[in-house]
Amino acid sequence: MSLQQRDLFIKNIFSTVAPHVDFLSTGFSFGFDHYWRNRAVKAARITEGERILDVCTGTGELAFILADKVGEKGLVTGADFCNEMLDRAREKSSDRHTNLSFILSDTKALAFPDNTFDLVTVSFGMRNIPDTAIALQEIKRVLKPGGRFICLELTRPHMTWFRSLYEWYVFWIMPFIGKLVVKTAAPYLYLPRSINAFYPPDEFKQIITESGFTDVTVDSLTMGIATIYGAIKRG
Repeated sequence: MSLQQRDLFIKNIFSTVAPHVDFLSTGFSFGFDHYWRNRAVKAARITEGERILDVCTGTGELAFILADKVGEKGLVTGADFCNEMLDRAREKSSDRHTNLSFILSDTKALAFPDNTFDLVTVSFGMRNIPDTAIALQEIKRVLKPGGRFICLELTRPHMTWFRSLYEWYVFWIMPFIGKLVVKTAAPYLYLPRSINAFYPPDEFKQIITESGFTDVTVDSLTMGIATIYGAIKRG
């Protein structure tokens, strides 16, 4: 499968699951997805008035938390390449989120000038981008010098005794339930395979460094099920 074909396949996956993704993500993670996002926001060290871009924003779950943190003088933009996901995000938006907007934009070709944002975030989306290197270069480009990058991603558990139980759950139970709800198992057959196919934390840390970031950190959460990567754009 070419990068373009994989891109289209992934877009179709998210278009299909968009109406159900919030409910299923919280249910499948037993609510840990909210905890992980809040840990990522804490790691971002946000101050009021900052300008933030949330790429692969999906239905905006992380973007809404970020908007509360930056205050009225700040600005958060959620970007995604899937219209159906953005439709859900806009439906959830309220009058109190006047500092939050959503736009259609591919992370591999972001529609923003150089040196625009204080912080770029991504949650559970980096492994879905066929060309990771291009995405990281685009993220670096739109960050101001000294700007921060926070990536929250699903990863394979690092505890051997737990991994067998985890893989039984994600490869069998989640697709079964997903098919009942979404009427197709495809999104939740793809999810565990995408986790296994993505770089392990030590390799992804190296790739972030080679992309021109510094001070790269790796924070493993919940026995390695999720990982937060932090980095700074070199001045």
